[in-house]
Amino acid sequence: MVEKARKLKAQLHMHWEKDYLLLLAIVTFVYAMLMPDSKDLIANYQKLLFHQTYLIHDFFEVAGISATFFNVSLHFLVAYYLNVRNNLTHLTGFQLAAAGIFIGHSFFGTHVLNIVPIILGVVLYSWWSGQSFKLHTSQSLFATSTAPLVSYILLNQGISITSILLATGLGLFLGFVTPPLAEAFLKFHQGYTLYNTGFTTGIIAMMVYACLRYLGFEVDSVSMISTHAHRYIYIYIAFICANFIIFSLIGADFNEMTLKFGKLNRRVGRLPDDFVMKYGRRTTFLNMGLTGMAFLTIVVLTGMPLNGPIAGGLMSIIGFAAFGKHLRNTLPIAAGVLLAGYFSFGHLNDLTVILPLLFGTALAPIAGYYGIIVGVIAGFLQFNVAQSVIGLHLGLSLYNNGFSTGFVAAFMVPILDSIKDRIPLKKDKK
Repeated sequence: MVEKARKLKAQLHMHWEKDYLLLLAIVTFVYAMLMPDSKDLIANYQKLLFHQTYLIHDFFEVAGISATFFNVSLHFLVAYYLNVRNNLTHLTGFQLAAAGIFIGHSFFGTHVLNIVPIILGVVLYSWWSGQSFKLHTSQSLFATSTAPLVSYILLNQGISITSILLATGLGLFLGFVTPPLAEAFLKFHQGYTLYNTGFTTGIIAMMVYACLRYLGFEVDSVSMISTHAHRYIYIYIAFICANFIIFSLIGADFNEMTLKFGKLNRRVGRLPDDFVMKYGRRTTFLNMGLTGMAFLTIVVLTGMPLNGPIAGGLMSIIGFAAFGKHLRNTLPIAAGVLLAGYFSFGHLNDLTVILPLLFGTALAPIAGYYGIIVGVIAGFLQFNVAQSVIGLHLGLSLYNNGFSTGFVAAFMVPILDSIKDRIPLKKDKK
């Protein structure tokens, strides 16, 4: 009887964890309805769906505030549905990280039309390889970062039966090839960037873009950045962070949580490092809330108005604070980016500084393992490399900074390992 009660409690606990995504979807939808332009939601969302989405097209500028938050709420629903289907485990750190980056991209690149073919492509790969899609649920969320390719093919020559078929076929292909390539490319950077799929999709987008150019297609390099949504984004991100903190503290054993939180912040963060599996949901939620709030504060202090891409970067940090990131291994990377940005521009309120600052924290394992100084150097390199690699795919992958972190890690780690006897290393706490 006691054993049955224990199992029922565990099942209810697992169900509640995943229902938290549904709760956030509902809250985000209500928030969208409260925005000043909500009366134009349907027309603006249609505009969002049929607009090119490659970097950097901020949905707040393209379709307004209400339509963008409505798009975010739909992404929460997709993440909820896919994770509820995956009933083999509790909501893990890997699933939270995938949901975080997936939700982040809904601010500036993905919507229901351009993500569905890619997710179905991962389903197709699972069937073809004889594996359950449940094993690739999170990978399907990561893979949607190539969604701008689907939109480009669909819209470039105008919508037609041909463009719909080609876009759908390309989306299926993108989803199909992402899981095996992501597994193979992990060896390239040895797990020292947390955005392994970001590097993978960057390579995929680079190859597809090269083929498009060969066929005579060109991608216009046009940026659309909003300045009018700062207050609404700030309230939303602060609310998300505060909720994670509050949920972590309700009914908590503070002595135990303090001990676990200290251990979590001594982790290297090298892939795979699932904080939920190691330290539990409460401690992980606390780390997610505090890390997200810290980076929100840093961005605000730079004087840069919050916009769609920045909101996406903050959501990715919150998500990956369950799977490798914490303040001790991300702040050195951020410091390196800020130094590089200041020496380059003389100021910090520039998107080419803020995006590497946020997404470049994927290099957290380098700071976690090799120390603060090396972490600062990694951030400095990340700022510069991120400016260069976008020309390889012209924004057809939303993971430009994830793409560049793969190169930074692959460049630094072999050199650091060759001289590691001269560098004090931080040991991973198992």
